[in-house]
Amino acid sequence: MVAPQTVATVITVTKPTLIISLTLAVLTLGGFAGLIEGAKGLAPFVRSGDPLIALILFGMITILTVDILLIRQLSKLITAALSSTVQPQPKRQSPIAAHPNPQLQRPITARLDTAPSVTEHTTRFFEPVYRSPAEAKEPANREELEK
Repeated sequence: MVAPQTVATVITVTKPTLIISLTLAVLTLGGFAGLIEGAKGLAPFVRSGDPLIALILFGMITILTVDILLIRQLSKLITAALSSTVQPQPKRQSPIAAHPNPQLQRPITARLDTAPSVTEHTTRFFEPVYRSPAEAKEPANREELEK
C-alpha cells in the first residue's frame, strides 16, 4: 500500500504580524496621549483630583489589557509562522478504519441475566382497575378482589 503524500502549504503571516504590531503601537501611544489630554481637559472642571486619578488609572488598565491581548495574538502568529516550516507527518490509519467492513465480536450471552420484576418483593397490593357498571358484565366478586 502506498502512503499518501502530504504537501505542506506555506502560510505567510507577515501582513497579519505587521497589522497587529502597528495596531499595538498606535493603540498604546495614542491611547496614553488621549488619556492625558482628556484628563487635562477635565482638570479645570473638577474640584478634587480623585476623579481624574480614577479616570487615568482605569484608562491605563484598559489600554494595558488590550495591549496584553494583542501581544498574545502576535506571539501565536509568530509561533505558527516558525512551526509551519516543519513537514507534517502523514497520519496512520487504524487497522479497523482500513478494513472496509469490520466484523465485530458478538456479545457472550452467558453474562446476560434476566432483570427482576419491578413488583417483586413488594408489600403493596395494587387496587383493581375501576370499570363502570356499563363496561362490567357482572359485578366483581369480593373473593377475586382480595387475591
